[in-house]
Amino acid sequence: MKQYQYYFFDLDGTLLMGGELIPHAQELIEELYVQKKQVFFLTNHPVRSRQILSNDLQSMGLRLTEDQLITPIAALEKYFPEEHKKEVQLYVIGSTMIKDEIRNLGFRIVEEAASNRDPSYVVLGMAPSITYTELQEGFHLLQKGRKLILLNRDLLCPNPKGYLIDTGSLARLLDHPHIVPDPVVLGKPSFWMQQAIRQQNAGNCHLSVIIGDSLPSDIAIGEAMGIDTCLVLTGVTSEDELAKHEQQPTFVYNSVSDIYLEIKEQSYV
Repeated sequence: MKQYQYYFFDLDGTLLMGGELIPHAQELIEELYVQKKQVFFLTNHPVRSRQILSNDLQSMGLRLTEDQLITPIAALEKYFPEEHKKEVQLYVIGSTMIKDEIRNLGFRIVEEAASNRDPSYVVLGMAPSITYTELQEGFHLLQKGRKLILLNRDLLCPNPKGYLIDTGSLARLLDHPHIVPDPVVLGKPSFWMQQAIRQQNAGNCHLSVIIGDSLPSDIAIGEAMGIDTCLVLTGVTSEDELAKHEQQPTFVYNSVSDIYLEIKEQSYV
């Protein structure tokens, strides 16, 4: 685990659990900084903006900047070239923070689907504030031929009280094959999230590693890009599920605590 130059960490289930750092998560990140490694945080989290998320992580004790966060919003920027931002209008079903971040990036957001303005896309991201009315208005737009964009396709989000309903589960309310034949997915392991990663590691996939808890998102995106992967068993994947998975991660650890202890020990060699 010491050989890499670029480390991409998933957040929920990997470094965090229920809003608290997993033991030795902070120490691991600091040790990588000491060793002059490039560290990024790769998340499908669709609720908080990058600014709010970075502030929250800093308050927990992680030292990082907003630029180190790679979220579905970074993938959204890759999907829409800069010159096309003002040409599209988005109806966003999601949190106020995400709407504000998308708007601040130069996109035009339609607040009322029934208004005179005609949104080109429906963007969906899990949020506690989502209402039935928003989902139904988005569904009406999809029936008119508008394109559905999912901030991520995760069905569940790990939480100490039990899994939370994530965007992929909500998408099943809208993603009917006769109405939405081919939704765009932005989060891991999508092509657009891969492009955001390549921007950060300058295409040096052989010098990179992705650490996460999810086989279909964290491990899958690494496999798609030819990047080594490390699965931790503190999130959504159990040992039984791992044993049944056809493609295996490069490394498996019980938690990031074990990674820290190994890298710390290697630093003395």
